[in-house]
Amino acid sequence: MKKLLTFLFTIMSLGLYSQNDLPNGCQDCATAQGFYCGEDPSNWTIYSPNGCVPSFYINDGYEDCVDASDEGADVIATTIEECPEPIVEPCDTVYVDVPVIEYIYETIYVDVPVIEYIYETLYDTVYVDVPVIEYIYDTVYVDVIEYVDVIEYIDVIEYVDVIVTEYIDCDSGLPCTSGMEEILDKSIEDNRLFNLNGQIIREPNGVYIEGGKIKYKFK
Repeated sequence: MKKLLTFLFTIMSLGLYSQNDLPNGCQDCATAQGFYCGEDPSNWTIYSPNGCVPSFYINDGYEDCVDASDEGADVIATTIEECPEPIVEPCDTVYVDVPVIEYIYETIYVDVPVIEYIYETLYDTVYVDVPVIEYIYDTVYVDVIEYVDVIEYIDVIEYVDVIVTEYIDCDSGLPCTSGMEEILDKSIEDNRLFNLNGQIIREPNGVYIEGGKIKYKFK
């Protein structure tokens, strides 16, 4: 706990100085209201950073300086008057020749040629012969032939019942002497299409024979 307080005291002491910013002397310690252990670093401890015992460690029963000078009934914080005058080391003055740079500005006048643009609009009248197209309209009279309704009579022939006296095949409905039976059998064997004349056809059209049957197809 004491180490923590010492650390906090060191942090707070940093804010009291604007130059060098460390309590590294008697006057810095007096300004922080601490007790200065002296200029000999061997008399300092971790509880007296830079030889300065925080004010709350003075007469606390612990030896914060090695020689225990911070303990005693009559021990108080170090004052600035008790601090010795700071030793100022003499410094030598060194004169250095600083080169002086002289800027010379010279104004140069240059003749700049002036380009003058002259704009001139020329208008010229050109006469052009324009051909004149003349439209001539002529009236032509055409003889009109009147339409005549023509009525044409057509003689109608009555239907006559034709009686076939030949025997009719029961499967095809055609005369037995037409050879249709052979065409029907051939359509079953070859698996092709035939017309009524027994000719092979590629596609069904009208009345045709397929698979032993007579069929009819409308387009």
